[in-house]
Amino acid sequence: MNPIFYLFVLGIFLEGLDAFSIYSIPVPWIGAVLIIGLYIVNYYFGSDFEFDELPSLRIWLFYLTIVTLVRAFSFNRSLPEYATTTFFEYISLRLVKLLTFITAIWLIHLFSKYFDKDKIIKYIAYAGLAISIFSLYSYFSYIFELPDFTRTRAGSGGWTQPIKRACSVLRNYGTFREPSFLAAWSAPLIPLFFYLAKKRRFWYLLSLIPIISIVLTRSLTGVISLLATFTIISLIWIVKKKSLNLSLLIPIVFILLASIFSNNIAYKFPALDPSMCPPESPDKCNCSIYEDKLDEAKNSESVTKSIFGRLTRITSGGLGAFENIGFLREYLSSQNIKILGDGLGASNINYSYEFDEISKLEKEGQIIYRNPGQIVSFNNLYANLYLSSGLVGLIWFLKILFDITVKLIKRFNDLDIYLFAQFFIILLIYFFQAEELNLALALSIGLITINETHE
Repeated sequence: MNPIFYLFVLGIFLEGLDAFSIYSIPVPWIGAVLIIGLYIVNYYFGSDFEFDELPSLRIWLFYLTIVTLVRAFSFNRSLPEYATTTFFEYISLRLVKLLTFITAIWLIHLFSKYFDKDKIIKYIAYAGLAISIFSLYSYFSYIFELPDFTRTRAGSGGWTQPIKRACSVLRNYGTFREPSFLAAWSAPLIPLFFYLAKKRRFWYLLSLIPIISIVLTRSLTGVISLLATFTIISLIWIVKKKSLNLSLLIPIVFILLASIFSNNIAYKFPALDPSMCPPESPDKCNCSIYEDKLDEAKNSESVTKSIFGRLTRITSGGLGAFENIGFLREYLSSQNIKILGDGLGASNINYSYEFDEISKLEKEGQIIYRNPGQIVSFNNLYANLYLSSGLVGLIWFLKILFDITVKLIKRFNDLDIYLFAQFFIILLIYFFQAEELNLALALSIGLITINETHE
């Protein structure tokens, strides 16, 4: 069982190598295939293991798969011009994600038969620690003039990771194509570090590595989801226990201190040279030009201002100040109510064509499109599920999340506090970043349900 467990941890680690491909195959997809392969190997050669938990979740995943397949067979719209896969491949990858999701939960339950749950948590944290160390090496390679990783996977702009085209301020991209991807992947692992720190204080020191890594991404979603989660959990503890749990305030203090400390170590690129601009035009190298005050705050030399300055502006403007939320709201208001949805993948293609029109800008008499010819992400799981599985699928999914949340709050002791923090961080991030059922949520649900089973 040990080799299977270590291969599972390797699969988690490979998902964190988002910016890399091997023979045009993205490394995270290799990790997904590895996790699915572990189930297949165990099924044919391993021990007999019945997975009876979470029947509602499994039936919901089956429903989502059926809707996607039925809609795919009747879908007749062409893919955007710069799509990198065929329609069949694109839909298949969405379904592989679902299979990886439920397989990861199954594996967590399998391992709980052989290993203490603290060991499972520790090795998941090790995978997160390794990715954070690599990300900090990548970040500081510019300061110490060391060779950075050679990124081989195309980024959201259609070319390999454009670190030196990210204006004059370097955000921590780490092993990901975008800084926010790194923050969204790392943030859910932070509560596990603080749970382990209650057993061994050395983990408090180790927690600073992923926290600094996240702060240097300047990702508002990553930092604020952590601060908001531990603040809310501290208030719940006060209401339930009639006392203050200082352990729950330590993550908040660490994040704030890391934000201040990062101002002293943050790196700023020298003025960009026109040769660094392709495929953009040389005028894009003028980093004194910002689209708006939010863009200016994001590119501030001060990490603290970059994060909390943007938060102030967004808070004053409401959720609509998040561009993506505004685009989604406009798109949803133009659509009829969806009962069953368009299916995974197909809903993204439909949105991509509408997004071009919603997001276009006019500059100097010319129409500029935000992501012309590309398949656009919703960057919001809930919108994706509504458009892909309809009201039926979304309400069903929210009911599953609600049931898990209620059970956690009722227990709310020891490990459950930190599992609730992990779970809540993921749900917050789903509003602004991820749009698929990812490995983070699978690990969270797996850990929550084995803690419930073994209590």
